[in-house]
Amino acid sequence: MSLSSFDLLLSAIAITAIMMLGTTNIGTNLRLYALHSLLIAAATAWLGQTRHEPALFLVAAIFALVKAGFVPWFLNSIIRQVGGHSDSGAFIPTALSMPVGIALLGANNVLAQRLPTVINGDGGNIGETFALSLITTGMLLMLTRNIAVNQVIGFLVIENGIYLFSQTQTQGMPMALEMGILLDLLVAVMIAGILLFRIKKNFEHIDISKLTELKD
Repeated sequence: MSLSSFDLLLSAIAITAIMMLGTTNIGTNLRLYALHSLLIAAATAWLGQTRHEPALFLVAAIFALVKAGFVPWFLNSIIRQVGGHSDSGAFIPTALSMPVGIALLGANNVLAQRLPTVINGDGGNIGETFALSLITTGMLLMLTRNIAVNQVIGFLVIENGIYLFSQTQTQGMPMALEMGILLDLLVAVMIAGILLFRIKKNFEHIDISKLTELKD
């Protein structure tokens, strides 16, 4: 089976997300997330060209500005102020996290073959596979990391997976709705930054595994 340039772009999006599972350095994860989001913006622009929808070019530009630019910069600035540049794996060791992510990608491919492909969608089962992979990778990232910033990154990867699914399996969401989601996401990340400051101030760390040790 030959892959189109769009399929290769989708695979690169999934691979950069899985690569986040292989490092405990939060700065590296944020750089990978920025690249990952930039690739999704490029996929959105590709869809805009093939569908002849100029509005998608604007969505791609704002997506890149917010998710590949502002969000990583903002979270990096938070890390510099509260500390915690590295994270130790939690339930699954880092050395096993990437293989698990790859195994989940294979499982998602099997699942995608059983799901109906939406008529007029772009990407077909491959689009479903990689979109579902982002969702499971984000969940795995949240479950296997201790530092709170990685919980935010995992959530953002899940959101990217939902966005990619909506773009590849349908004719896309209305532009007003897409802009509203990006605005809500921006607000959510800023609130998460404030919460990180509060956690650091009250508990002197941002390791969520230690929060289970709290007692009355």
